[in-house]
Amino acid sequence: MYIDIHCHIIPGIDDGALNYDVAINMLRIAQKNGTEKIIATPHYVHGNTRYGYSTIIEKCAELNHIAQNHGLDIRVYPGCEVFITPELIDLYEQKLIDTLAGSEYMLVEFPLISIPIYTDDILYQLQLKGITPIIAHPERYSEIQNNIMLLDNYVSRGIQVQINSGSITGMYGMEAKKTALRLLEQGLVHYVASDAHSDRTRSPDLSKAAKIVERKFGSRVREDLFTSNPMKLIKT
Repeated sequence: MYIDIHCHIIPGIDDGALNYDVAINMLRIAQKNGTEKIIATPHYVHGNTRYGYSTIIEKCAELNHIAQNHGLDIRVYPGCEVFITPELIDLYEQKLIDTLAGSEYMLVEFPLISIPIYTDDILYQLQLKGITPIIAHPERYSEIQNNIMLLDNYVSRGIQVQINSGSITGMYGMEAKKTALRLLEQGLVHYVASDAHSDRTRSPDLSKAAKIVERKFGSRVREDLFTSNPMKLIKT
């Protein structure tokens, strides 16, 4: 059983599922391949996003209702993927963004090319509020690819790491795959998630990556990254 903590499955809200038909098909794919719970994580980009967290909660409830009517035994929880910004703490206090599934963990995304100078301070401010930042797919960031010690520094300060299943399977190219495997080898990964955006190329199928992780690193690591650690984020 897998738990997917990063998935763009709410229809019509960001660059993820286009409509409810696509979202339901994504749920079918996820369930067929062993996923039982999904945290919906639409992008929140300050200055571009026009909805608040209450919208995400409402959309998740709608999607769960429709999924139940389609006979699917899978549940979607509210969350968001927050693009790092100096205003992040203000956005949280205004309830425009929130943690994953009501937990004490927040999914934070960096720019692909360079990590902003204010990043360390913002992540520390989150921690002061009792929130553990989870860095989304760092294996795709150029600075991390060039210097894994940057990520080791974050992890040593209690910050967690989520890598994409597609990076493990090679979907994002050899550099992302190589970096993902190096992070796994060094024990710097806490979660593997789909970061799914559709029912096609970037689908919510975690099974292929799970098999690779089990083959290379053992069943205990696979269990931790795909099930046990994600389960701690979901309270109900």
